[in-house]
Amino acid sequence: MVLFSTFLTALVVTMVLIPPLMRLAVRLAVVDIPDERKVHAGAIPRIGGVAMVVGAIIPVLFWLPADATLAGLLMALTILLVFGAWDDSRDLDYRLKFLGQFAAVLVVVLVSDVKFSVFPFMGLDPVSDFLSIPVTVLFLVGTTNAVNLSDGLDGLAAGVSLLSLCSIALLAYFGNGDDIVLICFAVAGAVFGFLRYNTFPAKVFMGDTGSQFLGFVIGVLTIILTQKSNTALNPVIPLFLVGLPIIDMVFVMGKRLSEGRSPFAPDKSHIHHRILALGMKHYEAVGIIYVTQITYVVLGILLRFESDLLAFSAYIGVSAILLGVLLVAREREWNVKRSRVTYYMSRLNSSAVVQKYTLAVIQWVVVLYLVVGSAVVASVPVDLRVSALVLLIVLVTRLAGGNSLRFIPLRLLVFPTIAFAVYLMHNDARALYMMQLDFRAGLLLGLLILIFFAIRYAKDSVFQTTPTDLLVIALVSGVGVLYEQKIMDAELIPMAVGMVVLFYAAELVMRQMRSCWNVFTFGIVIVLVLLSSKMLG
Repeated sequence: MVLFSTFLTALVVTMVLIPPLMRLAVRLAVVDIPDERKVHAGAIPRIGGVAMVVGAIIPVLFWLPADATLAGLLMALTILLVFGAWDDSRDLDYRLKFLGQFAAVLVVVLVSDVKFSVFPFMGLDPVSDFLSIPVTVLFLVGTTNAVNLSDGLDGLAAGVSLLSLCSIALLAYFGNGDDIVLICFAVAGAVFGFLRYNTFPAKVFMGDTGSQFLGFVIGVLTIILTQKSNTALNPVIPLFLVGLPIIDMVFVMGKRLSEGRSPFAPDKSHIHHRILALGMKHYEAVGIIYVTQITYVVLGILLRFESDLLAFSAYIGVSAILLGVLLVAREREWNVKRSRVTYYMSRLNSSAVVQKYTLAVIQWVVVLYLVVGSAVVASVPVDLRVSALVLLIVLVTRLAGGNSLRFIPLRLLVFPTIAFAVYLMHNDARALYMMQLDFRAGLLLGLLILIFFAIRYAKDSVFQTTPTDLLVIALVSGVGVLYEQKIMDAELIPMAVGMVVLFYAAELVMRQMRSCWNVFTFGIVIVLVLLSSKMLG
């Protein structure tokens, strides 16, 4: 419950702070002006990172015990926040940026004692601080800038960082790194709150404040994870957990240096720029990068106990394949818009049935599944019953208030309701007997097919795929890998998949809602009534 509260607190704080900060950014001219190397068309506030940092820190302060590690991390984040906000408002010289980054890194190294002590190919004995500290500083400054430099498309840096945080939290959970897991949940909650406004087309950017914050936190957590929390993990794993941003940074800076230019000179040589040059749409480019990042983090999980040589070879091999494909594509001037597959897919116009009825069917399936499942559950634990009652009161108030209460996001009430219902359905004997697993699997598979048609072939903007949608689908796909590696229990698979599929279906439905009261919201109210009224058996 602490992790859920941590995630929810960070998400809510971030979402609540962003709108007023956006208005303040416009007044202070803290906006991102488009130029020849950027892909957005209008001036967009770049102050979302401030909301993310505050949203993540508040639950961490509340739930983590104060110690030297936490104190050093918070001091370092404060330094990054100051320099990041300064940079977002004034476009600092890169030397001043590095000053702030080095100061933050030195604080976390010296105060929190965060450093590499075991190196790849050098055995298990700790190395000297004369080698450890410089390498740690180089790594943390590198990860901070890697995520910062990769922040070029809506939802890109946030989604890639979210995948890194998920993998770090998973490995920390099985290595008894409870503090790491909690920090990951706090930062992930802030990221999700930010994505609410940053999904294409973005209303706000995270700016250097947010991208440096994410890169720095991910770098610090990977070091603590592999050097303190679970020393059995391969020391190469941090490269996988940070993933694509490192390769992007090395590739771009190497190219600039080879051309006799400054490694910090802006251009359109980043990986996401090269993917866009192939004729990909914005969300398709982000989706490809998400899949690539998933490849890195999954390999990191799979190779976590393997030899240094195997892990490092796998990292170099995947990176070489990725860069090789991009270089060949540029050399041969590939363009997906001219491919035969794209031509035939473009001929698949939305039929009247897809356009008019697909979403309605999704809505009814979700509602009936949740209502019937909640009705057959025999009993509800007291904590969930109380939580359902609180959600019911807030939801009814929100629906009755309509536009006057829009600051209360409907998603924050619907998603926990779905999570409660699915959890109970998969842990209640009577529900398991009356709704067999095969029936549930078939229903969810049918729902996935409907979702696919809704997001791929319909013309209406309600159905357009966004980077966040692709991220959700990718996370579902990763569940099977966790089970295969015995990281996730078999009985948790249907519950995890069910939750994510229903979350995604609910998101599609809520996007096209034109009024507060409808079949979907009325169904969610019924679910909460059923859950809050059942006594513990």
